[in-house]
Amino acid sequence: MAERSAGAFLEALQKRGARRLVKVSFRRNRATIWSLCGGGTVLNLYVGYRHAPSSILDAFAVIVRDARKDTVAYREAALCVRDWPVLGPALRAAREAHRSTRRRRRAMPSYPGPCCATAEQNRYLRRLYLYLNERRFAGRLPRTLPLRLSNRFRSRLGQMAPGLCDGRRIVLEIALNVDLMLRGNGRERLDTLVHEMAHAADWLFSGGEGHGRTWRVWAERARCQTVTCTSDQIVERKDRRVRIRRVPPLPLGARDLAA
Repeated sequence: MAERSAGAFLEALQKRGARRLVKVSFRRNRATIWSLCGGGTVLNLYVGYRHAPSSILDAFAVIVRDARKDTVAYREAALCVRDWPVLGPALRAAREAHRSTRRRRRAMPSYPGPCCATAEQNRYLRRLYLYLNERRFAGRLPRTLPLRLSNRFRSRLGQMAPGLCDGRRIVLEIALNVDLMLRGNGRERLDTLVHEMAHAADWLFSGGEGHGRTWRVWAERARCQTVTCTSDQIVERKDRRVRIRRVPPLPLGARDLAA
């Protein structure tokens, strides 16, 4: 079937008795296939109907004529245009094209993200990480894995970002909520870092993501909580604009490690 312009479609419907119609407009919708507006004088159509056969034109003429009456003929015509076999594949293609465009446009986060740590806090994190790597992971994790403190986390305590480089699994960063540096959060700070290091080990050595079976194995070996999210409440700043500069004390074995 040849493609019809909006004017040709309008003329065809008027010849079929849809005389109150004054305009047909084609749109690239992904859900609404047709609608009447302007008191029934304007018909908006999914662009795929440009190629509609005569039977679909007949049905749209009935829709325009009987929309206010809601007749049996109107309901049958509405089913006819909805169930036109060409419509389904065309709509699915339009939706997939839209999703692909959104995926291309979506800004991918850059890693490592912004770090709010002071130089002293960075040295603390590095020494604590190396200490836990030796004590809990037998030194298997990379020594130079990116670490940072984040001022943007609200309910999240930490995250591990997995990545690929030339087909090889890498860790893009481990980030901790900066509030964990406050006094009173010692146990939660330690457990959160081990938790994220277990994610790193799971990704690097088992190819796992999330809190699945392989992650739980690593978490049990490293002696951290094997739950998705801790229910423990941490000490938080009353004013998030206040910068945290506190550097907690290191475990005895970590104090002599080079940052």
